[in-house]
Amino acid sequence: MSKRIMVVDDDKEVQEIVAFVLHCNGFEVISALNGKQMQKHFTEHYAQLPDLIILDVMMPGEDGYRIFSDLRCDPQTQHIPVIVMTAHTEDIYQRVSADLGAALHITKPFHPVELAEKVKVLLDGGQ
Repeated sequence: MSKRIMVVDDDKEVQEIVAFVLHCNGFEVISALNGKQMQKHFTEHYAQLPDLIILDVMMPGEDGYRIFSDLRCDPQTQHIPVIVMTAHTEDIYQRVSADLGAALHITKPFHPVELAEKVKVLLDGGQ
């Protein structure tokens, strides 16, 4: 059974590229444009929670760090590893990601194949 990854990013193009590369590497991918869509999916598909969430920081409305914080406060999702993506290069963003417990902090732009390799290491032990 393939691992399920949720990509939460308001940039449809980033979603599509990440989803394509992850799918080609054997992962099932679910996409959401924002935290509301993500929560809707969790409500409708409780038995199909993702094994990993890739979360953009800069999104209209609720930003990724707020969504991440909510994930950590919810017993249903607090165990799911999160990779944080952001275009911000300042050190403070890496620190916030680490403080929230991010499995990985990635700065945009990034190479999608490298992301897929890092996801494999996180979820499959690199196999």
